[in-house]
Amino acid sequence: MKLIKSLFSLALLIALLLLGIWFTLRNQQPVPLDLLFIKLPENSLALWLILSLIVGLSLGLVLMLPWVARYKAKLLSNQRLLKQQKEELHKLRTLTFKAPE
Repeated sequence: MKLIKSLFSLALLIALLLLGIWFTLRNQQPVPLDLLFIKLPENSLALWLILSLIVGLSLGLVLMLPWVARYKAKLLSNQRLLKQQKEELHKLRTLTFKAPE
């Protein structure tokens, strides 16, 4: 199973690499980029698109960090509570009662 997963990952990586090369070759025309306050020099359209993708993904990851950290902390707290409750349930199940006399 691990071999199949590795081969699939390798095939996916090669396919993405080939797709990236094809995309870059198809978008070679130089384009200037005007960001309201800054005018950047002409570069290929593929470069600007790939850079914008990388910046967008990075910004999205950074903005998601507080949300992920909050839910990760909540998950750990709930796991601790569940462990305590399981231990208490185990103690109650193994507790022996004396018969009333």
